[in-house]
Amino acid sequence: MGRKSYFAQSVLHTAGQSLQLKMRALTFDIGIFFGLAIGAVFIIPIVFGLVTGWVIPLVLIIISLLGICYKLSKFKKYYQGLEGERRTREEIEPIIKDGYHILNDVPGKKFNIDFLVIGPTGIYAIEVKNPKKNSKEKISYQDECIFLGSRILNKPDPIEEAQRHANWIKAYLSDIKNNSFNHVKPVVLFPKHMIEDDYKCVTNDIWILNPKRFRDHYLPKQSKVFSPQEVQELVSIFRTHISDSTPNFED
Repeated sequence: MGRKSYFAQSVLHTAGQSLQLKMRALTFDIGIFFGLAIGAVFIIPIVFGLVTGWVIPLVLIIISLLGICYKLSKFKKYYQGLEGERRTREEIEPIIKDGYHILNDVPGKKFNIDFLVIGPTGIYAIEVKNPKKNSKEKISYQDECIFLGSRILNKPDPIEEAQRHANWIKAYLSDIKNNSFNHVKPVVLFPKHMIEDDYKCVTNDIWILNPKRFRDHYLPKQSKVFSPQEVQELVSIFRTHISDSTPNFED
């Protein structure tokens, strides 16, 4: 990823940290299933061969192989998500020079916010998606839904996720400040996908972009709503929150 900025080094979570922890847990599970398969092949027939024959070892081998395949499929999904988050972090990193702060993997209420961007123009709750695609498929926004080519992306729904995260941030800050809090924008970023007619994907309710368009085109056009002191206060609030929390492990 190259040399990280001071802020990137000092944040309490790295980009995709919760995904890395999930992948580590899956690696352990795969090892357990592999050990079960080895035991079924070599140990059980030797110790209990005269009693069980090959029925129990065969059943255990099948269970182990199915378990390994299932865990590998989840591992691949998490790796793809981790790759997307790392690429997004790299591509939005330059906004730091404009007074923005990027917090990675912020724990919410039974979820994690991939990135929380806090700066002069507001707070941006960023959900990163990195779905499989072929070279001709583009992201589009129609009838309040996101499509990849002709396929709707709704399992889970990226828009619902980003809006839920933004609403949680508003409620969290409202509780701390004892008044209503606005200036929070839900954002969905696709780091490896072209966005078809991205001007249609930027509304009052949601932004759907790739990281470079978010960084270079839409973010600079926003009006300033926070002073540098207010930005620092908000960053401190969420850094304290991160230090007191642990990443969530929802799929």
